[in-house]
This record gives sequence, structure tokens and C-alpha cells, in this order.
Amino acid sequence: MKRIVLVEDERTIRTLIEILLSTEPDFELVAWAATAEEGLEAVRLHQPDLVLLDNQLEGAMTGLQAAPSIKALLPSVVVLLCTALDLANAAQNEPAIDGYLRKDNLVDLVDVVRALLAQPGSA
Repeated sequence: MKRIVLVEDERTIRTLIEILLSTEPDFELVAWAATAEEGLEAVRLHQPDLVLLDNQLEGAMTGLQAAPSIKALLPSVVVLLCTALDLANAAQNEPAIDGYLRKDNLVDLVDVVRALLAQPGSA
């Protein structure tokens, strides 16, 4: 079972992602958070295999800003930045981000998560 923490402040998107992940018997959504700070606490408590991280969040930090702290807390975790913004270059240039998906491509979410978790060295 692959454990996932979702950091997303928009309830509609969070619900959609929860539904998509719930269709997969080997994925377990262990926690969700609306802020990067809550997300860090969820990572500390739940030790997930993957963090699905929005960029524009409530609170002081963006997802891009939080990613290095997430990796510092749990170096083995896979971090997938999932955002409505076109941040492909920023995500590619941030070593703490393992993957990037635009929210308008959520139909690909399960495949992207599986691919990231299948990479050597992933949780």
C-alpha cells in the first residue's frame, strides 16, 4: 500500500483528487492539509510515500517553497507538484520536486503517481 499526503486548499480539487486516488486499491490517502505548514506536520506524522502538493496554498509558504522542507523531513518521499499554474520550469529547477502535473491534466494523475513511485529510489 502506497501512502499519500495531499496538500491542497481548494475543496473541490481536493475532493476530485481524493476520488481519483480512491479508485486505486494500492493507494491510501493518509492525510490532507490546506497549508504547507499543515502539510509538513502531516508528512512528519504519517511518513508517506508520496506528497501531492499544490503550489498556491493558504498560509505563508507556496508548494515550491515547502518542497525542500518536506524532503529535509523525509528524504525518501516523492513530491509531486500539482498546480493550475504553468510552473514546469520552476518545478524542473527545484531538486525537491520529483514530478509536475497541471490540474487541467488530472485525468493523468494516477498514471503520473504510479510512474513516480516506480522510479528507482522512490519510497
